[in-house]
Amino acid sequence: MDLKNIDKALKPYEKTLRAQEKFRRTLGVREVARPTYEKYIIGDIERFDRRRTAFVCLAPNNPLGKEFREAFKRRTGHDTFATALPQSKLEIEDRVGASLNAGAGRLCTDYHPETFPVTPQEGRVEVDDKSQMSRLVKKAALLYGAEMVRITKLDQRWVYKDLEIPHKYAIIVAVSHKRHLNETAPSFLSGLGVSDTYSRLKYITTQLADFICSLGYGAQYRETRGPQMEMNLVPMALDAGIGEFARNGRVLSPEFGINMRLKAVTTDLPLAVDKPISFGVHEFCMACESCANYCPANAIPTGPPTDTPPTMHSNPGFRKWYIYADRCLMFWAAKKEKWLTCGGRCIAVCPWNKPMVFQHNLVRWIAIHSPQPVKKMLAWADVVLYRRKKSISSP
Repeated sequence: MDLKNIDKALKPYEKTLRAQEKFRRTLGVREVARPTYEKYIIGDIERFDRRRTAFVCLAPNNPLGKEFREAFKRRTGHDTFATALPQSKLEIEDRVGASLNAGAGRLCTDYHPETFPVTPQEGRVEVDDKSQMSRLVKKAALLYGAEMVRITKLDQRWVYKDLEIPHKYAIIVAVSHKRHLNETAPSFLSGLGVSDTYSRLKYITTQLADFICSLGYGAQYRETRGPQMEMNLVPMALDAGIGEFARNGRVLSPEFGINMRLKAVTTDLPLAVDKPISFGVHEFCMACESCANYCPANAIPTGPPTDTPPTMHSNPGFRKWYIYADRCLMFWAAKKEKWLTCGGRCIAVCPWNKPMVFQHNLVRWIAIHSPQPVKKMLAWADVVLYRRKKSISSP
């Protein structure tokens, strides 16, 4: 395709892509043929039943969630996570923080658009170079507001049970939280950072899907929150090379650490896919337990990975760090007059959650290439230098 004028107009985003690629090369991040989580698969992987997720278990008609609903009621005093805020009990700062949160989150929670109709085949833009089209899609996503975009083939194992997604490819979009908000976790302001990020992702992925539909190909942004969730984005992002699996159950990227949220667009537009990456996240998480030590809900495990999920909210078949999603969710809801969500205290204390400036990039390089004792020292130094405190107001 001859896209000289398009390429010229989108040149700033091409520069961004090249800078990201150079940054990874400089750090020594390796592209690998298969995602690193595969060596921790210890059994058959069945497609996960979304009714088993902690949020969906709270639905009163969910036959799989009765015990969790009873425990949730005992712990929080609420029947569901969606119980209204006790506005009269909120201090003025929390009242303002909750209102900012409500404004930021509405686009994510209430905006469920239909994508554009697919342009008929006779008007379709024919793709003769999948690599060129992938580059164009990434630049379009950056134009719409994405901070990172990677592409993978859609692995049906990561689509929730009893759902069908006919598309071949998944475009994974990442947007980071505003660190100054995340650092207040848990609070209404850290929740604001989460709501803002999810709303931006909803907007970006809707625009990206509409762009692809207008080219003449099927595309759909995919919901990953609430009862209508469609796919598990963590393994899909690992397949796409966003990052590697971290102790707190999230994806850790070289650029953002775990300080990001993800969303996906699936499509049948012919695309060239990205490779998974490897840069020693498992080894670093073994040396660092900050997310576990500072989790106010005690929802993140210390020590090595285990073979068996501790709750129904996780899928078996892996040796990994299994998260107690029930503890996390109940902690959020037990003190609604102070926060709607933890907002990512595990994110705020992760040593990888630092700005991309020279001194932090140097530490990133050392963390990737150093032996285990040095990794432990780096994790310890992060706690000391940033005066981490474990104390937190807890119900």
